[in-house]
Amino acid sequence: MFNRKLHLPLLAFSVIALAACFAWAEGFGLGESKEELELKYDVKVTDHGTGRVTIVLTLEDEGRLTPLTDIQFGIPAEKPNERGSYYSDLSVSLATRKEGNKRVARVHVLKELAERAEIHLSTRHLDGKAEPLTYYFHEIPIAKYLKESGQSKKPAK
Repeated sequence: MFNRKLHLPLLAFSVIALAACFAWAEGFGLGESKEELELKYDVKVTDHGTGRVTIVLTLEDEGRLTPLTDIQFGIPAEKPNERGSYYSDLSVSLATRKEGNKRVARVHVLKELAERAEIHLSTRHLDGKAEPLTYYFHEIPIAKYLKESGQSKKPAK
């Protein structure tokens, strides 16, 4: 009898405890510019003439996002799903390496995918303050750098 009375509360506690393990942080995109966030980075795009490009991010100063927790490369979906939300076609963390006092990340991708690509500089701290289960990111659209380098998609003649 005593054993049966414990089943329901124990089951309820287990479900709540397991659900807490799957809680994800909520991310907020920062609408502030590179200058407002005091970021110092450079993005260079190199076209190899094979339909692929190499994107190189050189990060000199993390500014108000110090310390960065992640540098993500993502390609958002072209069309929304049946619910009207967008998923990512690709989302990966970029490895960085030190070159002097700078951090450098590289990615090699198809040119047509690079036109939709973005780099996110993510952090849990903004101006040195952290909120639990919250992260912030600064978005760097790659299409802008493709156009600046004169390598954006040109219409066929």
